[in-house]
Amino acid sequence: MRNKERITICDESFKRNITHFSFQSLYKEIEDMKELKKLKLFPNLTSISLNGTNITDYGLQFIGDCSGLENINLTFTSISDLGIVHLTKLNNLKHLRLKETYITAKSIVYFNQMPNLKSLQIHETEISGSDLKDLSITGIEEIFVDCDNPKDFNTLLTLSEKLSKCTIHNKGNGFFKQGKFKEI
Repeated sequence: MRNKERITICDESFKRNITHFSFQSLYKEIEDMKELKKLKLFPNLTSISLNGTNITDYGLQFIGDCSGLENINLTFTSISDLGIVHLTKLNNLKHLRLKETYITAKSIVYFNQMPNLKSLQIHETEISGSDLKDLSITGIEEIFVDCDNPKDFNTLLTLSEKLSKCTIHNKGNGFFKQGKFKEI
């Protein structure tokens, strides 16, 4: 008899009522991305971490089908701009961690389609401070970047005025808030 209280994904078993999903083993190799379709079977799922896995842009389409997600961690993965588009369907998404991925400035247009996003971590990606000039998520509260170029500095200063509720953390340097920069 099939146990309806548990769901198996990539040979790991999870309770059906979990709110946060992550694989039990580090650096999980997902052999068949279609296994991620099963994530929709978790009725209370609000958070997912695929940190360090081999998830692909193709696999992100299944994450985009989990309408209750508020928090996604995709750090240290090989995802790119092609996968980010799938996350625009997530109307409840508040926190998105994309550190050490292959995203570029092309993802900015997709971030702008995430109106409830509160926190965006894009440091150690191909996105520069200057690339953020077109970011327009009015309710965003924090952005994490790493920028050393003086041109980036001016763009982030202007952006922090435009997004007045947002603190822009410039990794290792300080933060921008309401048109001012504070060094750490």
